Amino acid sequence: MSAIPKIEVLLATYNGERFLREQIDSILAQDYENLSVLARDDGSTDSTRDILYAYEQQFPTRFRVMPESHATGNPKDNFLTLMKASRADYVCFSDQDDVWLPGKIDKTKSLMKHLEAHWGTDVPLLVFSDLRVVDDKLTVLYRSFWAHMNIVPERIDRLSELLGKSVVTGCTAMVNRRLLELSLRMPKEAAMHDRWIALLACALGKSAFLREQVVLYRQHDRNVLGIGENRTEPDKKRSLLARARRFRQNRERFVAEWNICQQQAEALLHVHGAELAPSKLKLLRAYRRCETSKNPIVRVAIWIGYRFFAVGFPANLATFLYLSRRKRST
Repeated sequence: MSAIPKIEVLLATYNGERFLREQIDSILAQDYENLSVLARDDGSTDSTRDILYAYEQQFPTRFRVMPESHATGNPKDNFLTLMKASRADYVCFSDQDDVWLPGKIDKTKSLMKHLEAHWGTDVPLLVFSDLRVVDDKLTVLYRSFWAHMNIVPERIDRLSELLGKSVVTGCTAMVNRRLLELSLRMPKEAAMHDRWIALLACALGKSAFLREQVVLYRQHDRNVLGIGENRTEPDKKRSLLARARRFRQNRERFVAEWNICQQQAEALLHVHGAELAPSKLKLLRAYRRCETSKNPIVRVAIWIGYRFFAVGFPANLATFLYLSRRKRST
């Protein structure tokens, strides 16, 4: 078994007793010989820990639970703690309430092998896929998560577009050892572990994606992160007045998301700026100038020139108004 590269699934849990067994069973049923699970609970008050310990006892060579430690309070840092503890050749990420379809690991690893054949094993590599959106009983809501959310996976290779858009869902991702090690320097400004990993793969590595849906992405009343709202589909039933009212209600949220992306870009410059190619370094600095320039004309011109656009007209309108009207810094 040692000759077969080890794949470790990082399972982050918090009060996940309702669906956890189904998810773990779907992972352990994957057809890959050297596959194991490393789990960490973030201070659950339900029976989640008991479930994890039961699997550890039943599958001592395939399932390991990290010792209890201080709760991080959020999924990003829970996953980061798991990432720091992993010693595997490849790592996947698992939520506590999904279901992995048969062949997920095998298909993802095959694409990773293709990337390695082309780019080598010393390059940071990422593979990710589409998902099928289901309800709490696994009834299909949307066959393709990408189609429903208007996600264009090719953006993974376009840093100018990826800075403000998320295209990688962590529970579909596989990273090689090199990308995992780069990701361990994840700053507090990173929005989520999967968004940060995607940025690193785009800025410093290579990626590939499966258009196939290999995960049942379960939506229920306790999702920490879910599919949210599809902002790209116009609501034709709403009047213009209702749409304007809705825009005003969401405007602050759109601007807040812009600022989160800006903080993440600044962190990327700070942590990895010395490693970036000149063209990508120039692009990141231009993105920051959209926020830091005192001249609103310059801010808007750079934003349009580099096409640093968000998803959907309302979000872009809110960003345009913010950049063109924001007061000068003092």
